Amino acid sequence: MRIAVTGIGAVTALGADAASTFAALCAGRSGLAPHPDGEGRGPLGAVSGAPTTSELALRAAREALAGFEDRDGLAVVGATTAADMALAEPAWRRRAREGRVDDAEHFVWSQLLDRPARRVARALGARGPRLSASTACTSGTVAVGLARARPARSRSRAALAFGADARCATTVHGFGSLGLVDPDGARPFSEDRRGLSIGEGAGALLLEPLDAALARGARPLALLDGYGNAADAWRLTAPDPEGRQAERALRAALGDRDPATVGYVNAHGTGTPLNDAVEAKLLGRLFPRARVSGIKGALGHTLGAAGAVEAVVTVLAVAEGRVPPHVGAARPMPGVNLATRVEDVDLEAAVSLNLAFGGHNAAILVSRWR
Repeated sequence: MRIAVTGIGAVTALGADAASTFAALCAGRSGLAPHPDGEGRGPLGAVSGAPTTSELALRAAREALAGFEDRDGLAVVGATTAADMALAEPAWRRRAREGRVDDAEHFVWSQLLDRPARRVARALGARGPRLSASTACTSGTVAVGLARARPARSRSRAALAFGADARCATTVHGFGSLGLVDPDGARPFSEDRRGLSIGEGAGALLLEPLDAALARGARPLALLDGYGNAADAWRLTAPDPEGRQAERALRAALGDRDPATVGYVNAHGTGTPLNDAVEAKLLGRLFPRARVSGIKGALGHTLGAAGAVEAVVTVLAVAEGRVPPHVGAARPMPGVNLATRVEDVDLEAAVSLNLAFGGHNAAILVSRWR
């Protein structure tokens, strides 16, 4: 069963919807700005208004579902790493100052990882299955992969996949304490890279069986033709230096497709020394002629949202035949075929790849709808 992407939505530091985000990326713009709290935490890819994770997810989901009315069999598959933790943090701090730790259960509810999916499903009236994924920074890609399988494995006629994360003190300080934040801003695949930038946002995709989409008169944006997921279990916070399981995830997503037919790779590209070195080696080996760009130098690392936002960008690249330029690599690493400017390319297929703490690796294959 072939699965069509019939709706997309996004909220990022560069735009309030998918189209404006993609246009800004194609223009080579960056949404990174100084962190409002300063203290050397590095630039941040912030969304105006300081929305919660659930609010970000719902905004992207509403855009993806525009014009789609059948909610009875709609499955919702959400992804996040921190859920609405930012709602609880001020109260935790206040109580700590007061020397109180009572009523802890009250603050746990906002941090439950299925909260965004529950809130989105309830707000949209989706009455199909509901799932939540939290596999660190591959969460959004895993949600897309799980949603792709729902129409084939259940009575769901369609599935909404989303990834969302709003910034919170826990993630900002957590990555800072690990020495992974570049105080000058992320420079993915640059020789002088020093770390990542934190971002926030959400991405959402509506997935339907191709025949069902065509029967209701929908015009697919692209086809989601493959998904792969593999764990390397090398180190808790470091990837396998040879990228063996990342390659396995990519080959699973490709299936029978020849890698040479892939014209664009939306890379994970965090800007951390180890991740970029592994990914550059892998992409150079598997896709030596494909154009490569990552969006974290422009949006920051949106954590659980990253894979979903990058899936939206990959779908638009294939649908519009445009490869957005890579932002942040003033001194490009050798071996990576980075797109340094926006390029109009007749893309038959593209892949999006994500790596994560815990050895997670996930990839999707997006094909052109003819």
